[in-house]
Amino acid sequence: MTISLEKPAPVDPQLAVDAPTPPRRRFGVFHPVATRPGLVLSVLVVLTAVAFCVIPGAFTWKDPYLPDTSVILIGPSADHPFGTDRLGRDIYSRTVHGTVITLTATLLAVSIAFFVGTALGLVAGYVRGAVDLVVMRVVDVLLSVPGLLLTMVVVAALGYGTTNVAVAVGISSVANFARVMRAEVLKVTRTDYVEAAAGIGTPRLAILVRHVLPNSLSSVISLVPLQFGSSILAIAALGFLGFGAPPPEPEWGLLVAEGRDLLAVAPWISLFPGVVILVVVLASNQISRSLQPDQEA
Repeated sequence: MTISLEKPAPVDPQLAVDAPTPPRRRFGVFHPVATRPGLVLSVLVVLTAVAFCVIPGAFTWKDPYLPDTSVILIGPSADHPFGTDRLGRDIYSRTVHGTVITLTATLLAVSIAFFVGTALGLVAGYVRGAVDLVVMRVVDVLLSVPGLLLTMVVVAALGYGTTNVAVAVGISSVANFARVMRAEVLKVTRTDYVEAAAGIGTPRLAILVRHVLPNSLSSVISLVPLQFGSSILAIAALGFLGFGAPPPEPEWGLLVAEGRDLLAVAPWISLFPGVVILVVVLASNQISRSLQPDQEA
């Protein structure tokens, strides 16, 4: 029997850190699209809304601000698909150009909620202790106040206007992302690969950036389309109440408000912008459901 006296080769700590392979979650959106016509339709709706926002002039040939006294309160027709309002302005054109205002404000609101909420949830779930206690108590307070009421309070403090409305909606939505992110971080930090990385002395910041953050973002990312739809509703509601863009801006909520006194005579003034809001929100919710991570390994 031969006994080897050679010393085993030293193990590179960096290679040891890379040894545990974190499982990557799969998103339902990558399932075959042929079996998911609802998802395809929802994506097309959102892409159409984005196209309205980017190049509104390619979808309408009329000036959304120009009144025409010869076509006041005309119903839907080939020349005016959504009809006209009390000043003779084309409602379809105003709805298309209003997409720029509404979706830009929505994007700002979701960006604020996502980045601030994700950062707070990440720090609270990973550091824990007093930091977690303070952050989650603030989140609990934000969640205990109705979202629209909290948004109106913030708008009253910041002032009226589309940008202030977007900031207010973003602030009121931070708690949603922070709560989801914290829950995901607490789940990931208990996994074997994170414990193995910590056991061999990997710095906590490296564990946070390389393992915890990438594997905690799945549920947060799936929340973005849902929050996108909720922000559209909130911004439109505030515009309807007069907190958003002033007339004659064609903001979606303001378009609905302009026809509330004429529902019996000209219901199309409020109906068609309202339908556009509904369709885009439903499409965003469908995309959010499709982005939910699979529970299978």
